[in-house]
Amino acid sequence: MTQGVVQPGLLAKKKVVWNFDSETSLLRYRHVHTVCEESRCPNRNECSSLGIATFLIGGRECTRACKFCHIATAKPVPLAAIAEKEHDDILAAAKAGNYDYLVITSVARDDDESGLAAHFARLTSSLKSMGIRVELLIPDFHNRSEHLSVIAEAGPAVIAHNMETVARLSPWVRPQAQYERSLNLFQYLRATYPSIIRKSAFMVGLGEDRSEIERLLDDMKLAGIDIVSIGQYLRPSAEQAEVCRVYSDAEFAELEESVRSRGFLAWEVGPFVRSSYMAHETLKKVNAEILLRRNGK
Repeated sequence: MTQGVVQPGLLAKKKVVWNFDSETSLLRYRHVHTVCEESRCPNRNECSSLGIATFLIGGRECTRACKFCHIATAKPVPLAAIAEKEHDDILAAAKAGNYDYLVITSVARDDDESGLAAHFARLTSSLKSMGIRVELLIPDFHNRSEHLSVIAEAGPAVIAHNMETVARLSPWVRPQAQYERSLNLFQYLRATYPSIIRKSAFMVGLGEDRSEIERLLDDMKLAGIDIVSIGQYLRPSAEQAEVCRVYSDAEFAELEESVRSRGFLAWEVGPFVRSSYMAHETLKKVNAEILLRRNGK
């Protein structure tokens, strides 16, 4: 459900009207790539109309081959050859849009994880210097603390990393990742950088059963995840995994109750929910819930 990369803030400081050349150039902001386009997100028309996107860094080719993802798998161009331009283009788009909140994600760059971590950190620092709060949706970086600490030290408001699916399906759905490694990433962040909000998302409809979803939610809670997003898996093209089941509105309501009952700080649950969808609004829910809990309500 990597469905989102730098996301121009969900709520801009002022209303911004973007000009889209055509349907094929939907959500292209000043030459910056968006996960909205690359992953064929079902919300891209809605977000486009609001001047919202999730920006993608690290290029357009991923070193991993997840079964659900539409982003191309290939040997990418060297990160050093594109990072400076991505950085400058994103800052230009952020300045032009006058945003106050941005979400940034990336392809996986197993060929240069240290470079990608530094790229995330530099962008975060630059955007914060402009008065913009930043949410990052990151790959797992093999849960290497030397990379995660570089990113966290830059001070993003939120660090997200998606579980994507239940434990049994994880080796098939995302063969180059590991279920436990993703959980351990959150445990490290909770222990070392407790002030950073932690967020994750997963899809339903890939062949999981309800008991497996319940276990996943338990594992996410134990790992210290604060925000949960759950959406329906939709096959982006014939090359990706087939949809095994379409969940009803009633079933999504039941899933939302399962999330609520576990005491997460905030959640987004519904057929078209994606990990970065309306992220700024979700963070508002988190801040409100933290205030309520501090006041004992």
